[in-house]
Amino acid sequence: MDKETIIESVARALESWIRHAGAAQLWRVQQQGSLGASIVVEEDLVHVRVELGGPRNPLSELGRTDGRLPVTEAFLGNGAAAASWGAPPPQGDPAREAWFLSSELAQEHARQYLLAEVREKREVLSGFVEGWLAGR
Repeated sequence: MDKETIIESVARALESWIRHAGAAQLWRVQQQGSLGASIVVEEDLVHVRVELGGPRNPLSELGRTDGRLPVTEAFLGNGAAAASWGAPPPQGDPAREAWFLSSELAQEHARQYLLAEVREKREVLSGFVEGWLAGR
């Protein structure tokens, strides 16, 4: 199995995980990073399972914003979208998590940010796969 095929499988698994992640999972990724993946190759099939937690690895920092809002907030503009965003509590305020968990728009922007990171940071995926190949 070649490296590029495995990288593409990891990317697809990450994208699927992001689309289906719950609000609390997205919050954890924003706060701590913590993404990981397990890879199993059986003949010509690659199986990738995205996980939260586990040992630090190159994927661990994807999506981490340390509680800052994703950059997509800047593109909300005026009007109904801006009104529905609501004013988030200040960074570091314990109420910020509750605000995020109740805001579908904030969660959607977190998904967009994380998807963009997966697509733009191919070197991170490559480093993860290289480490996995070296440890096989």
